[in-house]
Amino acid sequence: MVLVTGAAGHVGGALVRELLENGEKVRVFVLPEDDISGLNGLPLHVVRGNVLDRESLRSAMAGVDIVYHLAGIISIMPGRNALMRQVNVVGTSHVARVARESGVRRLVYVSSIHALGRPPRRTPVDERIPFDPHNAAGEYDQTKAEASLAVLAEVENGLDAVLICPTGIIGPYYHHGGSPMNAQIRKWMKPGVHVVINGHFDFVDVRDVARAMILAASRGRRGETYIIRGARVSVAELISIVRNLTARTGLNLLVPFPFALVGATLATWHAKLWKKPVSFTRYALETLASNSFISGEKARRELGYQPRPFSETVRDTVHWLAANPEPNRERAAAPARESPARARIAVVTGASRGIGALVARMLARKGYRVLLVARSEERLTRLAEDIRSTGGQADVLAVDLARPEGARAVYDRVIETGEGIDVLVNNAGFGWYGYASDMPSETALQMVQVNNAALAQLIVLFLPLMRGRGHGHVINVSSIVGGFPSPWAALYSATKSFVDTLTTALHRELRGSGVHVSAVRPGPVLTEFYQTVFRLSQGRSIPVGRFPIRPEAVANAILGLLRRPRRAVYVPRRFGAIPWVELGFGWLIDRVAVLLMRRQGA
Repeated sequence: MVLVTGAAGHVGGALVRELLENGEKVRVFVLPEDDISGLNGLPLHVVRGNVLDRESLRSAMAGVDIVYHLAGIISIMPGRNALMRQVNVVGTSHVARVARESGVRRLVYVSSIHALGRPPRRTPVDERIPFDPHNAAGEYDQTKAEASLAVLAEVENGLDAVLICPTGIIGPYYHHGGSPMNAQIRKWMKPGVHVVINGHFDFVDVRDVARAMILAASRGRRGETYIIRGARVSVAELISIVRNLTARTGLNLLVPFPFALVGATLATWHAKLWKKPVSFTRYALETLASNSFISGEKARRELGYQPRPFSETVRDTVHWLAANPEPNRERAAAPARESPARARIAVVTGASRGIGALVARMLARKGYRVLLVARSEERLTRLAEDIRSTGGQADVLAVDLARPEGARAVYDRVIETGEGIDVLVNNAGFGWYGYASDMPSETALQMVQVNNAALAQLIVLFLPLMRGRGHGHVINVSSIVGGFPSPWAALYSATKSFVDTLTTALHRELRGSGVHVSAVRPGPVLTEFYQTVFRLSQGRSIPVGRFPIRPEAVANAILGLLRRPRRAVYVPRRFGAIPWVELGFGWLIDRVAVLLMRRQGA
């Protein structure tokens, strides 16, 4: 038994037909509201569900040998599309994870040529080019890249998966408003004046894509990506083939690219204003102007894939469109489903006590659903119960960030919920007080792992989700010693200096993106943190009592950053002068430090 998600779409319909011709038993997974009349009469087992619902996926994959994952949303419109991101990224993550957990023999995922990075013109595009989740070309490209990386992450966890990246798909057999290219071909089949842009692209037959997927299932290598191409043609050549097949005459109006971009911008505004579909956008034009020299050598060599003649593809497409009238315009222009309202999500590490517990309570009171992360499940459970008793929402994840897999477990938990993330508070950390030469090497490794490696990994994992939505805030709890290297806290100071540098660089890198990265730099806060330091430091006294800071002050500073994002805040504010003291009088501190350390009884 094989399972096909997104069977109501263009590629899905072609794949189902190809599988049935090969004698396969086919189960299709479609949305409850999907119209699958185009598959009427085919011997299929239909399962209704949603890729955002892991339980419905689990039921659909029961007894399945191979999963072909095609479900997704395509958009050439500019700007953010929350529903597309949910379906394409989170939905694909769900499919890959459930496939692994269900023991599916192989997953074949349909990515896109647009998910790969865009090299310079005339540089052949092949599988050596990595997926680019930061592609500036468009939101669709980014979501397909992120989804592809999510599948590859599950491959590392044991999933057998193969990815294919088709180029521009055209071809017959699509009953639901047509693919963007089929809609354009339908227009070219009519006489009249047609606007032509001087551009090329690689187009592949939908039936060849379906056949390539089946070849990937049987011959593809685990974890590999295959580009599925057809033929590189110009827009003028494609129009000429269509006119020859329809025996219709017309006039091509060649528009210079700069003028076309202006027209595309106006067409997009018009489409947004009147809620009408449009195939003439800046993204579409830039695609035609981009690098279309695409290599299909790997698929030919390893899969035995060979595309059919392009003239055959256009002929069959034109004949099918002529035999099937244009779909109802009102239905085709129906707006996309709205994404359901969701709670704002905050992740707080080191949440079992002190600053982390206070921040979690405050965020819950502000309406956030808080994921509490720390090692002690007992403490987290008590905190979650307290938050829920006052009407808040909280979930618990007991994980040790001192272990390399800890950060990934946090990310996987957020992805499982399917609700994304709005705020990440990196509060977990610990210190050690004394001569660095006395520090156990295991303690040093754990400190770097928790204070730096886990923090950086969490940021790198969650930033694509935040950038994709166009909003989010990462708040890193640092310390004044990050800018004021302190004897007897050498490694701890260095870890906090790392946090400050990373925060500053990301703050500048993400400026204007809607995503903020900030640091809170408190002085010594009398929490259980220092009890742990005291224990790890073999009972040495720690000079924090002279300048005690209440943890509530730090928690309030963190919430203040959410209201007014900034690069960094000091707690208390007067400590903002300390880095200037280091800069101006570091030479004096070098000499005085020895005396201070002797007074501590080293």
